[in-house]
Amino acid sequence: MLGSRRPQFVNVDDARRLARRRLPRMIFDYVDGGARSELTKDANRAAFEEVTFRPRMAVHVGTPHTETMVMGAPVSMPLLMSPCGGLRAVHPDGDSGVARAAGRAGTVFTLSSASGMSIEEVRDTASGPLWFQLYFLGGRAGAEVLVDRAARANYRALVVTVDTPVVGVRERDVRNGMTQGPNVNARNIVHFAPHVAVRPRWLYNFVRDGMSIELANATALGPGGTPMRPEQASAALISEPPTWTDIEWIRRQWKGPLAIKGLLTADDARRALDHGADAVVVSNHGGRQLDGAPATLRALPEIVAAVGDQLEIFLDGGVRRGSDVVKALALGARAVMIGRPYVYALGARGERGVDEVLSLLREELHNAMGLMGCHSIRDLDASWVVTPRRD
Repeated sequence: MLGSRRPQFVNVDDARRLARRRLPRMIFDYVDGGARSELTKDANRAAFEEVTFRPRMAVHVGTPHTETMVMGAPVSMPLLMSPCGGLRAVHPDGDSGVARAAGRAGTVFTLSSASGMSIEEVRDTASGPLWFQLYFLGGRAGAEVLVDRAARANYRALVVTVDTPVVGVRERDVRNGMTQGPNVNARNIVHFAPHVAVRPRWLYNFVRDGMSIELANATALGPGGTPMRPEQASAALISEPPTWTDIEWIRRQWKGPLAIKGLLTADDARRALDHGADAVVVSNHGGRQLDGAPATLRALPEIVAAVGDQLEIFLDGGVRRGSDVVKALALGARAVMIGRPYVYALGARGERGVDEVLSLLREELHNAMGLMGCHSIRDLDASWVVTPRRD
């Protein structure tokens, strides 16, 4: 329409390109990179590209119905926000900004244990449903503290990540000196000077935000009740990663819905069911952990066949289009979770960018369903897609 404002992002790749221009290289690579050769990261995307649609023609859809329930929370669309650590290094709006955008979009934000903003701070600014993702920072004792804080702050569900018994090696981070995550602060900023000097807007925002990116939820989890540094958190996570015995313990501690994140096989999904989970997230950590693990969309049907009638099944990894949401739902997912798309948007334009990417993905979802002749996400099943044969 004449005079209408052109959107900043036509697709998620636009947000990625703008984030790449605005973020220091070590921060962008931390967000964008995967483990080792990045085979699994790339496979996540390729799996969606291999699936094609079987549309129904001569059907007028109008506005399709995309509302659903996820672990007891109503959402306007089956697109949820995965937990991502280090968001405050990307933009000062950080987790609170993403949570506000998710609330406006009518969906769920999942706060990472590795956030630069506290459980309580995000709760106080959010307008929509919140889930909390649990790492065993400080071992079981630290996990108990975090679970109790999340419960007291009225987070609706707990998401326990189990695919990090050791930290995956992300070679981009190694080259950039970011082996402990986005731990940029006033003490080491000189080390990253070649990266940040060419990104003055990011540096200005970083200085205004106090030049400190800490693990806000690890306060008092370190030795003697001190704040836990990133390297201490990594050491604690490796020394005491959660096991199935710990899942039983968490189930006793946490009274709300419980999801286990990071599963790729039917056997593990059945274990999650046996240990009291309400949902599983089919995930390979965005290709950031075990390189060579299967793409999540390829692992999804096996898990749906095993537990799909007993657990809610979510999927993350490789989602870049609203049409990808349709494909995952047709193959049995209740909803998908996104990480990099909203982090790119955050790095590009802060909270406003997240609003725009969520609006974009919603529009793509509606458009795909309209072109397919699908009135409601409840109608989606495997008859709507064609998947490649695998011998």
